[in-house]
Amino acid sequence: MSLEIKDGALFVADAHENGKNRTLFSELLRRIKSDEIHATQLFLMGDMFDLLVGGNKITQLLFQDEIAYLEEIGRKIDVFYFEGNHDFNLDKIFSNIKVIPLKKQPITFKSKCGLFRLAHGDLRGGFTYRIYTALIRNPFLVAVLNLFDRNGLISYSILKKLEKKELCVKMENFENIAAKKMLFYKKCDFIVEGHYHQDQSFKSEKCTYINFGAFACGGKFYLFDSKNKPCFKSLVF
Repeated sequence: MSLEIKDGALFVADAHENGKNRTLFSELLRRIKSDEIHATQLFLMGDMFDLLVGGNKITQLLFQDEIAYLEEIGRKIDVFYFEGNHDFNLDKIFSNIKVIPLKKQPITFKSKCGLFRLAHGDLRGGFTYRIYTALIRNPFLVAVLNLFDRNGLISYSILKKLEKKELCVKMENFENIAAKKMLFYKKCDFIVEGHYHQDQSFKSEKCTYINFGAFACGGKFYLFDSKNKPCFKSLVF
């Protein structure tokens, strides 16, 4: 089946909703649900929550309102949720939205602007990082940890630590990082990722690389508009 990005689609990356000092994402979902903010599709590019794990009842309870909003939005329009390194095993949580796990990323979409390859962005990390991402997504390990997390001691401890994490840091060598990442992608018109929070784009002979800014950093998200070049309009919530 051919997937297509439609004009009017909204893209949101790295909201890092935590229910404490980052709560804008919840309000954005509420307004999309009520059609105060119109979207033909909704693309969630990963790390939408500081911690949301399928199989972990504590994080699902903490973000039950946001989960309900997404399920309702998914009944009206297509919602594509690219799992990140803070939110995974989501097929256990959602039934009305299209969850795209790390192993299936990048996903190819056609559009009036050309061919897009979309991913959260945490592909092709170092060996240690790849081992880490495999372990945290392992259903057996999640189930074991869940046994020790009935009172939320582990989950709340992780969330408390992540509250203090600085998310809005510019990377001086990001163009070099982007250039190396482009080598691993098949030829296309656009590569689009989140993860790095950089809000930058670079053009090469092979493609245009776009890294979205984090919604957590000032409420920035993106409207797909094929009449606009390079096809995205930046919006601020």
